[in-house]
Order: sequence, then C-alpha cells, then structure tokens
Amino acid sequence: MLATVSADMVELDVLAGRRRAVRSIWSASLSRFFEISRQTLQRVSVEIKAGCLETQAFLKGNAEEVGLGERVIDDLLTNCPLSLTSPFEDTASIAGGVWSGRVLFGPDFDDALAKLAFSAGTQDLPMHMHEFSDRFIVVAAGRGHFWWSEQRLDSFNGLSVHSVGVQQGDLLLFTRGLLHTFSAPLDELLLLSFHSPEIPFDDPRQFTLPQTLWTPRMIKAM
Repeated sequence: MLATVSADMVELDVLAGRRRAVRSIWSASLSRFFEISRQTLQRVSVEIKAGCLETQAFLKGNAEEVGLGERVIDDLLTNCPLSLTSPFEDTASIAGGVWSGRVLFGPDFDDALAKLAFSAGTQDLPMHMHEFSDRFIVVAAGRGHFWWSEQRLDSFNGLSVHSVGVQQGDLLLFTRGLLHTFSAPLDELLLLSFHSPEIPFDDPRQFTLPQTLWTPRMIKAM
C-alpha cells in the first residue's frame, strides 16, 4: 500500500521519495490554523477601519465554515503535541501552552497559537482584557460559557455582563480591548486560541484586570 501525504487536506500518493517517520511540531493542520486565523482577523480589521464594526468587536460562528472542521482540529491535536503548564492567568484549574509563530515560520511572524485546557468546575478566571492583541478561538472540545462586557476597563463595575454558551466546533473572534472571560462549570473545555500579536504568558502586558474584580462564580448556577 502506498504512503500518502496530506496537502490542504487532500490525500496524495507518495510515488517517489519515501516518507520518513519523523515527529515534528509542524503539521499542515497547524499551518492551516495560523493562516485562516490571520486571514480572518485581517478581514475583521478591514471592517473596523471601514466603520462597519466597532473597535471592540466580538463575533461568533462555526469553525467548520471557515475551514477548521473536526478533521483539521483532531489532526492538529494528535500530531502536534504540546506541554501545558498551570496556572494560566493566575487560575490553577487552567493549563496552557503555546506554539509560537516565530519558532514555526520564522522571525517575521509575531503571532502564536495557545492551547488552553479548563478543568470542569472552572469559574474563577476573572473578567480581564487583552489590550495589545486580538483573539481567534476555536472550541476544540467540551463546553462552557464565554462572558463579556462592553464597559470600559476603567469604569467596569460588574453590573453589565453578557454570556453565551460555547461548545465543540464553535468559533469566537474578539478584538483587543474587550472585557471577557471563560468558564467551564460542568465539563472540561479545550480552546485553541490564536493571538495576534504574540505576547508571552509571563509578560505583564498579556492581560489587564479591571479595578472591580468579577468572576462567573458570582452568577447563580445556570
């Protein structure tokens, strides 16, 4: 039986040049995730500049419809192992790791893809803001809630918070400056979160907390 190689998710028979059993941090699916994330964020940026969207935008959709369906995500998770460490953003029940665009594609790329694992029962990640980077997130497994507020960082009082349920296959995109958080009250939740630009987890610019601290635990069980 001939070996095969995937090119943009199309299987090609390898007729010459044997495929070597080499384990690499790179895969076509990982590259595809970066490329689709970059293109989608660029389109949203154009919409914002044209005045069609407000600067602090939040969009939700289906990952399959943008080319990041279950097959792509499964391939990425299977063939691109990544060590996760906790706490993430000071929350012990969340573990995270990152594939850096600089490492994968070269020094001209300043973005990254984070893998974030929420334990079931996670409701303590406080509302926070990414002031210096945008997010493109696919729910890779599980389910939970995304919470956000349209209030400003300096005037947030915890009284104007919205939520939407999220589950495997959902796509979330939000721009820098949006107050938000995630919770996973009943099930585990696994996110693939594209950051543009990349800001290291330990960089103080990674996230900012409002003066009024708010977590999903403050809401009665849904």
